Amino acid sequence: MRIVDLRTEYTADLLGTEVRRPRLSWRIESDVPGAVQASYRIRAGAWDSGVVASDATFDVEYGGPALESMQRVSWAVEATDADGNRAQSDQAWFETGLFSPKDWRADWIEAEDDFAAADRAAGVAWVWTETALDDRPHAFRLDFEAPADLVRAEVLVAGKDHLRGVWINGEKSPLDWHFDWDTYLPFWGTLGAYAGEVKPGRNSVCALVEADTAGFFPVDGGAFAALIRLYRADGSVERIVSDAFRVMPSPPAGWAEPGFDASGWAAPAPSGANVHNDPRPSEPAMLLRTEFTAERPVVAARLYATALGAYDARINGKPVTGAILAPEISVAADHILYQVYDVTDLIQPGANALGATVGDGFYASPFGWRIERYGFGPAPRRFRAQLRLDYADGTSDWVATGTGWRLSTSAIAKSEIYDGETRDARQEQPGWDLPGFDASGWAHAKRGAAPNTRLIAQTSPLLERTGTLRAKSVTEPLPGRYVFDFGQNFPGWVRIRATGHAGTTITARFAELLNPDGTADLANLRLAKATDSFTLAGTGEEVFEPSFTYHGFRYVEVAGYPGVPTADDVLGMVVHSACREIGGMTFHDAPLLQTIFDNALWSQRSNFFAVPTDCPQRDERMGWMGDIQVFMDAAAFNMEVDPFIRRFLLEARAAQRSDGAYPIVVPQPLSFPDVVTAGWSEAGIILPWQLWQRYGDTAAIDENWEAMTGWMAFVARTNPDGIWRNDRGLDLGDWLSVDAIKPDDETTPRVLCATAYWAWCAELMAEMAEATGRDAAEWRDLRARIGEAFAAEFVAADGTAGNGSQCSQVLALYMGLVPGDRRAAAAEILANDIRARGMKLSTGFLGTPYILDVLADAGRHEEVAGLLLQTGYPSWGYMPAQGATTMWERWNGDTGDLSMNSYNHYAFGAIVGFFYRRLAGIAPATPGFRRIAARPLWYPAIGRVSARYESLIGLIEAETDGDATGLTRFALTIPANTVAEVELPGRWTLGDQHFENRIEVGSGTHDFRKS
Repeated sequence: MRIVDLRTEYTADLLGTEVRRPRLSWRIESDVPGAVQASYRIRAGAWDSGVVASDATFDVEYGGPALESMQRVSWAVEATDADGNRAQSDQAWFETGLFSPKDWRADWIEAEDDFAAADRAAGVAWVWTETALDDRPHAFRLDFEAPADLVRAEVLVAGKDHLRGVWINGEKSPLDWHFDWDTYLPFWGTLGAYAGEVKPGRNSVCALVEADTAGFFPVDGGAFAALIRLYRADGSVERIVSDAFRVMPSPPAGWAEPGFDASGWAAPAPSGANVHNDPRPSEPAMLLRTEFTAERPVVAARLYATALGAYDARINGKPVTGAILAPEISVAADHILYQVYDVTDLIQPGANALGATVGDGFYASPFGWRIERYGFGPAPRRFRAQLRLDYADGTSDWVATGTGWRLSTSAIAKSEIYDGETRDARQEQPGWDLPGFDASGWAHAKRGAAPNTRLIAQTSPLLERTGTLRAKSVTEPLPGRYVFDFGQNFPGWVRIRATGHAGTTITARFAELLNPDGTADLANLRLAKATDSFTLAGTGEEVFEPSFTYHGFRYVEVAGYPGVPTADDVLGMVVHSACREIGGMTFHDAPLLQTIFDNALWSQRSNFFAVPTDCPQRDERMGWMGDIQVFMDAAAFNMEVDPFIRRFLLEARAAQRSDGAYPIVVPQPLSFPDVVTAGWSEAGIILPWQLWQRYGDTAAIDENWEAMTGWMAFVARTNPDGIWRNDRGLDLGDWLSVDAIKPDDETTPRVLCATAYWAWCAELMAEMAEATGRDAAEWRDLRARIGEAFAAEFVAADGTAGNGSQCSQVLALYMGLVPGDRRAAAAEILANDIRARGMKLSTGFLGTPYILDVLADAGRHEEVAGLLLQTGYPSWGYMPAQGATTMWERWNGDTGDLSMNSYNHYAFGAIVGFFYRRLAGIAPATPGFRRIAARPLWYPAIGRVSARYESLIGLIEAETDGDATGLTRFALTIPANTVAEVELPGRWTLGDQHFENRIEVGSGTHDFRKS
């Protein structure tokens, strides 16, 4: 027997945890079949658990003395089996983070140059008239005198929800945000530059703005902002901002002409819309640095760092980490994440340099549909870091951010999540991150205001480069425009190698589609420009990749390249949260299902990006709760997700309203509509339950319990009769169902969807309460009451649920809401509808994840196989049949409204959970896979299936084989300390054992043969 894979909070060698009583886990390995742990003993620092008679190897709470900040605890496990054999593990360790704000010695320092600071000081504000929800077009006019020594001017304007026009001295400027809707896109969050001639003397700037006062999403009124910069010959810049304008709803004819008199118009009022962002335009990334001396031999060094923005920290010219875009997106009004790095090996005797490049990141980039810069909190960008040096003599020193640091503009002129990065290598300052660099010309850093928020250590997987892809083909559809096809839709960027003259600018445009002429088509990215730009310094071979952006793409169009680029010159860098991949499946006889599996996995890689997002490419990339709650079953098979999802649940708790309501997007910009939606908001309950099921993680239940009960109370508060009629918020329902003409069409009664989820969550609450020693009775009573009300309200005598849609039948059956005497009829209605459609589904986001399970449980295997192998629209197989390499947002993503056409959404990839659980026969019978449910289904048209899943307790492998008569062989390998409940139809042989239908087996490899 061997003890391996020691983990703290499901992480090996955990650095920076703030959990005061962390959970410990380990795995047992043994060459003896059926081996089971009989007892364990943990020694962790000063704590000795003593011998504990138990087979538990996970969810074991540390029971030692109270932990302190920055404490390192080494620990090991000794275990015995039933025969008294004893094993001893190697030493593992965990280290705590900063438990108290007093542990921070560093100041926040500002990361902006004087130009951006002057823009900020000018005080750009959102203005309107007194009535926020006024649907009349609002005219804003500014008449001003430009100085006689005017060199040039910039006119920057934004209007919410629709900017109908901008006129400069009576001449209309082109609006460059048109997007083929019936009106201009409701873009407003960041000021855009508009062309026109501003002359010395009298000038006018006019804008016409119209607010939405009705719509599917909540409306909040109009807003206007402007910044006019007047550049003078002496180098100074005058600034005029929004509140200098005059405003008039429904303006008279000629109001934008140069000589019009608007002196009688009203002064604007502060906008009453839900506007919290700073609309100022982009600013360059900044360099920050200091030097320090390591006086004595250093035995350990830790860097604690964070930013309002994103940082790339370096010591002595080397990166402290491979992490990208740290700190990652968070509910910044509640907390900012900080990271802890072991930098011992980067410290050298004597002089050292510590520096960081600070860009926009998620905090400051234009983000969300409204393109809100500083949408999570106020400007400016700020950086905070402290380096602890532990010397061999037992003493320590600290190096911390403060006014002694120096500041300079970097070579990165712009770095934004959606639009991309602009870098000019001619502006690089070689050696800036090395000791001895002359920074005397740099500005002194300014101490910044401390944000009113918590700092929380991030111990979940960081964003990292996880792979490299080489283009499958390179074409030149137009002279000088080279298109690289990587053959795979993926997240990240490209690394470009080039040699050319100084000033040569290379652009890379990222796309999921191609135009008919073979160039990159960015139309479905909406407002995301998805373009990186690199200007050569002319110093020989140069290599570029961005630092503070990312893209979702298959194609890259490169222009301006000196010469003809090859596939070796432009490499695809795959970037996502570095969750370890632990599962895999092989469909030996069904290449279509293999492609569906692979596509879903690529969509998971693409959208596990700091938080579980909806898409990686367009102007969204947000943490939609509904997407991850339906995909979680599949996700947890493919990757190790406990720390990643628990970190997301931290964001969900932080975003929860005071009335208990979970939002639909987490984290969301402060101006995003604050609404709930059934099937989305319940992720706050479903995800903790899933973590408990997969990992036996009761800590996930405990840390979310108060929030979960708050949500259940929110729903119950205004729905006393057990039907969720009131306070359903946005109410998306079975989103993107096949029969919907518009995405928000109601093809399944939304009240049915909502009530079904309420009932299911009551059931999950009862299970979690029981697992953690809480009272489950109230939740069981609630589930019974909702169930009775649901059956009376929605389930007809013939088994029809709601309007009889596939989603209605699926949710009612899956969530156990159809009375037993009507279940067969209800399943028959579902199957008949599928057959009537030609073995095709009609479900959207809520019905799709469960449809195959419902059919399989009802014995409707012909329909299961028919849906799985279908390649016509709508079906999972339709996507790969059209060349898809990831899952699509819509079943017909190749047609229709481009604004809803993401080619990289994982929600419909929830089918992968069925692949593992039902086709391969790998499912948890008890939380954490201590007992395994092995109940494989055999479909001759699908054929042989192999799967592997590295559970917390060990590796599980399964393989099926059969013929037209059914399953004939099942191979199963399960780890030590587990039991498998095997269910196979008919008579079977295992070695010299014979059994019928069901058997339990212990650890080892088992070869079941049909008798």
